[in-house]
Amino acid sequence: MDKFFPNWLKAILLGVIAVFFVLNRLAIARPEVAWLQKFKLPGRQMSEEEKARRRKSANRMAAVEMILAGLVLPFLYLASTVFMFNEPERLPMLIVGALSLLCIGAGVWVLARNI
Repeated sequence: MDKFFPNWLKAILLGVIAVFFVLNRLAIARPEVAWLQKFKLPGRQMSEEEKARRRKSANRMAAVEMILAGLVLPFLYLASTVFMFNEPERLPMLIVGALSLLCIGAGVWVLARNI
């Protein structure tokens, strides 16, 4: 990359790009300032139906992630204790099991609400 652009030019280009990003965020935050609106990137306007569909899809994905976290949590605890050459103890295993069941239950609840 040094063959094409010297370091001072790369620093200037990075600064210009950063300024444009800041101006874009300001244009979104301040719609009443007319000259800032020239820096606003065109966005896709979604209908309320599409927003609701995407929200439902994101909620389903979060529910699946919570269920997977609940399934993986005990294995991570057991793996970490075995790798440290310790024996799994009863109280931490009960705590991990309760947290695992809580994650699975919350995931199933969120999934049931969004189907």
